[in-house]
Amino acid sequence: MRFLYDAVGFGMWAYSNAAFRIVILGPQRFRLEPGTIITVTHRRETDVPVISPPLYLGARLWRNVDNRMAFAARDDLFVRGFFAGFPEGLSPRARRLLYRIGVGPMLPLVQVHPIGSARLALVKEVLEERPGGALDEVLPEDLAESFRIRAAELGVAAPSRAPDVLRGEYADLLWRTVSPEEAGCDGLEHLWARRAGQAARDFRSLVDLVRSGRSLLVFPEGRPSPNGEIGPLRRGVAALIRRAHPRYLLPIALAYDPLVRGRTRVLVSFGEFLPPPAEDIEHVVLAQLRRTMPLTCGQFVAAELLAGRTPSAAGLADAVAAAREDGRPVDPDLQTGEDRARRLAAALAAAERRRDELPFLAREYESARSEQSANSS
Repeated sequence: MRFLYDAVGFGMWAYSNAAFRIVILGPQRFRLEPGTIITVTHRRETDVPVISPPLYLGARLWRNVDNRMAFAARDDLFVRGFFAGFPEGLSPRARRLLYRIGVGPMLPLVQVHPIGSARLALVKEVLEERPGGALDEVLPEDLAESFRIRAAELGVAAPSRAPDVLRGEYADLLWRTVSPEEAGCDGLEHLWARRAGQAARDFRSLVDLVRSGRSLLVFPEGRPSPNGEIGPLRRGVAALIRRAHPRYLLPIALAYDPLVRGRTRVLVSFGEFLPPPAEDIEHVVLAQLRRTMPLTCGQFVAAELLAGRTPSAAGLADAVAAAREDGRPVDPDLQTGEDRARRLAAALAAAERRRDELPFLAREYESARSEQSANSS
């Protein structure tokens, strides 16, 4: 399925460049070393179409067919209805239509491999395992109540059992996760045993893939950051690196700056190919990602505004100087005083319209400068 891989690569390029203004910080052409684990910060659900084209085009993967990178993806992407479940803000009608769609069988054809958790299951999986159980018996009280609230919003009868809610209108609720303690173990033993076994098989497949010399892209944080923090990392990341014995790690950081005129600006910042650490793997990987996160004008403005200060050109110049001193990349639009003044004015104007973006950007700014370990993040 070589041509499908190419079609997806170019399709993501078309989408990302239409939706965002992409700026690449790093080499435009490079060799993707075999046996590399590519670690990428997870900012938004659009990260995959943003990061894939710079790697696909930069490493000329349409030519280097034998060294095409693979992707580790959350295992719920393989479940039918995923595109109805994870996005926010969809209408009930849209969720109902998307709930019928499943792309799981196609994903291995474009080198996407699942990675799952033995300790978390979708609400959808729990309800399918116990179709006759009352919602209040199978789910935590607040989650069962959320289904009843949704039913009231839809103007339908309050649901009581699984068949009442295994529908597209409830997809975002079905895509929440629960642990064994939250769901209870009565009648769910087989579910948790299956998840444990599948998670172990998924992990072994990724280990074998890297050991065979393939390159693998992973999002070590697992899910997009809810608040701008870089980290914490999933516990399995260190185990994957220890067991897979990659030749190199390649950190890449994505920084979205919505405090601009027009389309959101996205910086794709490439670190250096580095040998994997022998000790304290989580701390080292997290430090690499933070050090690779570029400084943006939006980060600085958000941090200043939320601290009760007026963002100034002098303060932005100091932030640029501090980032350079720390060895962190900087948005190319902040190189000169004239550039900084222009970007600062645009960011301040945009901040008035997009105040909901400020907490995330401010936390990202502080997190990138933090030296805390993965465990204390």
